[in-house]
Amino acid sequence: MEKLMKSSYLTHGKVILIGEHSVVYGYDALCMPIKSLHIKTTVEPNDEDWMDTERYHGPLFDAPNEYDGLKYVVKTMLEKANSNEKLKITYTGEIPMERGFGSSATVALGTTKAMNDYFKLNMSHDEIMAVTNHAEMINHGKASGLDAATVNSDYLVFFNTQDGPKRLETKLGATLLIMDTGQLGNTREAVTKVRSQLDKSVDANKRIERLGELADKTKAAWMIQDKEAVGTCFNEAQEILASFGLSTHKIDQLKQIAHENGALGFKFSGGGLGGIVIALCDNDEMAKEIAEKSKDLISDFWIEKI
Repeated sequence: MEKLMKSSYLTHGKVILIGEHSVVYGYDALCMPIKSLHIKTTVEPNDEDWMDTERYHGPLFDAPNEYDGLKYVVKTMLEKANSNEKLKITYTGEIPMERGFGSSATVALGTTKAMNDYFKLNMSHDEIMAVTNHAEMINHGKASGLDAATVNSDYLVFFNTQDGPKRLETKLGATLLIMDTGQLGNTREAVTKVRSQLDKSVDANKRIERLGELADKTKAAWMIQDKEAVGTCFNEAQEILASFGLSTHKIDQLKQIAHENGALGFKFSGGGLGGIVIALCDNDEMAKEIAEKSKDLISDFWIEKI
């Protein structure tokens, strides 16, 4: 089979605005791409199967279990290419791992696309997304497809598992402050924690349903640029997510700082138990002030016009 000598693909990260956890159960969610954060995947021939990442350098198929999704992608793509070629796959970029930026979906999509190009497989969009989403299922135990859809989008994504992604081009006219708590999140643990409560409690199911409703309310408010209403939805979503035991003391401290300094809304983003938080602000100045007052609690921050 004709192939390239080397193939690279650049894929960006994402931030869930609202609907994490509830989206897994068929409710709506709203998610935005973060193009300033990306990972480059490079595929090239090698004497042995090898992987280079920020945290692991070694034989690809001997990598720790956290890389099982990527191992699946590589095996699947080699099978599709009918190839037993040895490859070196290198990941370079700026997306912090296990924070809620979609790093696992980013590298799964990047690997699928880079290997598709490398072997000139001409896979369809649906075929590429199927491989990416299966890798996400391996990584997280249960995955909605939201992360994969958003890291593959240039626009805000309104998503549910039945209808898939729909792009939303309307701007809210606000500023989003994203802060990294420096604490590793654990999506699999968080999803399991929620699932166990849903199995035992009618009230827990009502709270998940309410999270889905809040995503719909957020979209409706977004379309008419009602940023105060969006902020109110963020605040209620945070309370619901915290009720599942997914917040942390540091997240609660950041919430207090954000609200004391005028944030319209605040919540964590992603699985929880650490990771990133988002504060909806009127303008850049407010975002910078909240970030400055939070500097002793965070490892980094980003400001995005939305």
